[in-house]
Amino acid sequence: MMYMRVAIIYYSKTGRTRAVAMRIKKKLEESGVVVDTYELRLDREYSRRLLHFNPRLIYDTLSSRAVEFGGIRGFNPGAYDVVVIGSPIWFGTVAPAIKTFIRKFKGKIRKPVACFTTANIRSDYSLKFKRVMESMGYRVFLHETITDPDADNELISRFAEGVLMALKAAEKSVLSQTTPYSQRDQRPSQHTNQE
Repeated sequence: MMYMRVAIIYYSKTGRTRAVAMRIKKKLEESGVVVDTYELRLDREYSRRLLHFNPRLIYDTLSSRAVEFGGIRGFNPGAYDVVVIGSPIWFGTVAPAIKTFIRKFKGKIRKPVACFTTANIRSDYSLKFKRVMESMGYRVFLHETITDPDADNELISRFAEGVLMALKAAEKSVLSQTTPYSQRDQRPSQHTNQE
């Protein structure tokens, strides 16, 4: 397999979404994929104390207003073969940082996208997230909802396998269009952004 690159962008307040993102990263790297992670951090973070009773969190989530965030320094959507986006589910929808991110990069991420959500209950929130992203022009090929990073290891593995399958398909497409002196022959450096 040529050197394929994946970006994993996620927001995690309690650590559950981060744990899933890191497991996906590990599984992809074990297959030789270069993976860069970008953890979104709100400029004005929510308090962990009584998280879901925080009035600002409730307002930001339900109103879908844009929030200020960091954590994407160096992110260039064109540098990746696949982009993975992960979010916790709050009040039945993705976190405000992820909503803001997908609006900000609408039309800029032209590569295939896989999305995952983390939630306390088993519901297909990721399908809702996928549909929202597709309505914005994203090409979402894979989605999954994870309730427990430890218990759902099989789902996480299956998700990573789906990303690998998309990378293999992209590789075949690239090989049919490139010359022997492709820039892809150079291994890119890895990036981890967890400010």
